[in-house]
Amino acid sequence: MDKEKPGLSGVDNVQRTIAFSNSNTNLRTFPSRDPRVGTAPADSFSADHNNKNADDTAKNIDITEHLLSLEQVCTKYSVQVNAARPQDSFGLGNAQAAKLLVENGPNTLTPPKRKSALQKYIICLTSLFNLMLIASGILVYIVLAIDYKDNKANVYMGAILIGVAFLNAVIEWYQERKSENTLAALLQMIPPKTHVIRERKLESVQSADVVVGDVLFLRMGDKVPADCYVFAATDLKVDNSSLTGESEPQEREPGNTMRNPFEATNLAFNGTLAVSGSAYAIVVRTGDGTVLGQIAGLTAGEEKAESPMSHEIARFVRIIASVALLTAVVFFATGMGLYNDFAFSINFAIGTFVAFVPEGLPATVTMLLTIAAKRMAAENVLVKDLQGVETLG
Repeated sequence: MDKEKPGLSGVDNVQRTIAFSNSNTNLRTFPSRDPRVGTAPADSFSADHNNKNADDTAKNIDITEHLLSLEQVCTKYSVQVNAARPQDSFGLGNAQAAKLLVENGPNTLTPPKRKSALQKYIICLTSLFNLMLIASGILVYIVLAIDYKDNKANVYMGAILIGVAFLNAVIEWYQERKSENTLAALLQMIPPKTHVIRERKLESVQSADVVVGDVLFLRMGDKVPADCYVFAATDLKVDNSSLTGESEPQEREPGNTMRNPFEATNLAFNGTLAVSGSAYAIVVRTGDGTVLGQIAGLTAGEEKAESPMSHEIARFVRIIASVALLTAVVFFATGMGLYNDFAFSINFAIGTFVAFVPEGLPATVTMLLTIAAKRMAAENVLVKDLQGVETLG
C-alpha cells in the first residue's frame, strides 16, 4: 500500500459567504478547556452559567464513546486498527461498509421541511400591512358599489391599494427565493470528499458514503465529515466555533478525562474544520446521529421570530387601524345623526378609513431593504431574509 504522509491540503481562494437569517434559535457558548483562551469580559455570562448550558445540552446528546477505550470502540464497531502504525490499519471491509451504508443510510442531515413557493408567497402576502391594504381596497370597491356615479375614481384607487399589497409580497418572496437558490448552488459547488482506510487502502470517498466504523484520515484543511473517535494524532487542532462557539482551535489527541462530550479531547465533530496537524479517527456517528444532527433536531421546532422592524411596523399598523376605525365610526355616527342617510354616511366613513392608510409605506420599505440586500451581495454577504437586513444596523 502506498503510504500517504500527513501534509497540508491546499485551500485556494476561499471565499466566505455569510448567510443572515432571523431566527430565535438559542445560541449557547460552551466553556473552553484551552488555557490560552482569556477570561470573559465582566458583562458576559459567568463561567458557571456557561458550564450549566454546556451540561444541559450534553444531557440531550447521545454520544458516550469518548469514555471508552480504543479496544472497546473497535469491538463495538467491528473495526481493526493499528494504534502504533495507524496508516497500516485494516479499517472496514468494502462489503461491510456497503452493508452498513444500506442499513444506516447516507451520511447526510435530513433537510428541514420546506414550504412550497405558493405557501411562502401567501405568508408574504398575509403580513399585517398587506392585509390592511387589501381590506382598504375592498372597502373602496364597496363604496363604488354604493354610489358608482360619484365614486368612479375608486376603480383606480382600489386597484392601486390591492396591487401594492401583491407587488410588495412578490418582491419579498422573490428575494427569499433567490437567496435560497444561491445557498443551494453554493452547497453543491464542491462535492465533499474525505479519506478513509478500507482493507488497508487509503481511499477518497464521498462524505455521504462514510459509515460508522470507518477509519478516517484527517489533515489540515479537511472538514470533519462525521463524529469520530481520535486514536492517533499529530498536533491536530479543530475549529469548533460553528458548533460550540469556541473562538480558539481545540487540540485533539488520544486519551480523554472529560465526561462532557463537548470537552472531550478524543472526539472530533461533524461540520468542524481541521486547522492544523493530522489524525486518524474511527467514525462513531453519521448523519442525523451526529451531534450536529441531534442539535438540528432539537431546534427543528423553533419558530421564526419577528425582526424589530417587523414588530414596529405591525405595531404601527395596529395603531393606524385603530385610529382609522374609531374615526370612521365617529364620522358614520355623525352623518347618520345629521342627515339620516345610510349610503352617504357609510361612504363617508369608508373614505375616512381609507384616507388613513399609508399605501406607499410597505413598498418603500421593501424597496429600501432590497437595495441594501443587493449592496451586501456585492460584498459577498448573502441575505436569506429580507427583514433581516434591518437587524444589521
